[in-house]
Amino acid sequence: MYDKSLQELLDQARLLVQEVALDEAYELFRAKGQAVFVDMREPEELSLGYIKGSVFIRGDELEMQARHLLPDKNAAVVLYCNSGIRSLLMALNLKDMGYKDVRTLAGGIEAWKEAGYEVVTSGLLTLDQLTHYSRQVILRDVGVEGQRKLLDAKVLLVGAGGLGSPAAMYLAASGVGTLGLMDFDRVDRSNLNRQILHNHGDVGRPKVESAKDTINRMNPEVQVVTFRERLSPENALATVRNFDIVLDGSDNFPTKYLLNDASFFAGKPYIFGAAVRFEGQASVFYPKGGGPCLRCMMPTPPREDLVPT
Repeated sequence: MYDKSLQELLDQARLLVQEVALDEAYELFRAKGQAVFVDMREPEELSLGYIKGSVFIRGDELEMQARHLLPDKNAAVVLYCNSGIRSLLMALNLKDMGYKDVRTLAGGIEAWKEAGYEVVTSGLLTLDQLTHYSRQVILRDVGVEGQRKLLDAKVLLVGAGGLGSPAAMYLAASGVGTLGLMDFDRVDRSNLNRQILHNHGDVGRPKVESAKDTINRMNPEVQVVTFRERLSPENALATVRNFDIVLDGSDNFPTKYLLNDASFFAGKPYIFGAAVRFEGQASVFYPKGGGPCLRCMMPTPPREDLVPT
């Protein structure tokens, strides 16, 4: 018995795995949906560029991630690395896992770039960002492009209480670049059982200041813009216009209708949310995209006695 050399392993892999020529791979790339391209490289290697729309799975995480990111074992999969060697060996592992149509890109992404085919090089993430957001980047519906959009996004959150607290924390953790926080209230001891942006040391402080400190500790990369004021007809439209998306964490319907109206006239998506006791409701309103608004669903506000905070 003896250990096989790398060349012997590669020769064996080539008997079992189809190496796709560059022209054929490019045709698969252009015919969207016919094959899933999987980048097998380490995060730091992505700075050299990658094929747009790729799924990112590091070689040492193949078995763990493939089941989630490549659920269809009958779909065509094209693996690539820098030169085509690592991806060829990893393709054998995928075949052993039951994937029927596994191919590799001959020559890897270096050959792809040398042939003049397009790669994504602008708007890339830093190595720290790739590490921080790696569990999102590997998702097919996010990827590097999606994470870049999150980092460039501006979200306005009105209300830093029971609804706004978890929303703000998840937005910050996911890497939303600019987070606007509007709330005129101060932290009360009775808030602490559910308003997880705040803690005992924050009692008496303005909620937006407490929230900003929590978010800065969670993700210093997020720019937090605070508005310590009540949403009003005088400031609503001017505030909403500066953001891409409006998220409603308020606890009263006058504010919700005002947010809806300002979002409607500013042409911004409005994310509606409400919760009472053990029940909640959420919806997305974007009339500019052809959908309804809150007033279409509820032309008049419900009676106050029906919606206790």
